[in-house]
Amino acid sequence: MSAEENFNLYKKCVDVQSIQFSLEDFKRFQKSTNVKIKKDRNCIAILSLTDHEVEIYFIGVLEDLRGRGLGKKLLKSIVSFSKNYGANFITLEVGINNIQARNMYFSFKFIEYGIRKNYYKNSSGIREDAIIMKLNLKT
Repeated sequence: MSAEENFNLYKKCVDVQSIQFSLEDFKRFQKSTNVKIKKDRNCIAILSLTDHEVEIYFIGVLEDLRGRGLGKKLLKSIVSFSKNYGANFITLEVGINNIQARNMYFSFKFIEYGIRKNYYKNSSGIREDAIIMKLNLKT
């Protein structure tokens, strides 16, 4: 899939006010050995790869298909990829009020280990905290 196609899928999976990546970013991602795009027709994830860590920069599902297990399926694929990659852990951050996503991460045994105060700006312009979560893959 081209950078343009990945970017268009990403835009469909994120709230307009929350768009943090541009088409230029996706073009850079495509050339990078440190960024991996995982996707399905209806969902996409952006991963950052280091020697022993995978960080989930973004994971999203098309709005009208949320709640059907697609995000969970994609996250399962990310965990499998991360283990095969040789990562020791996966990290991510999630809005404190995004209960559905947090519960999905808890179901995979992610733990909360930090907070970023006033990190996200929501659709009404109000800032909310981000919870930093981590999954240990070497237990």
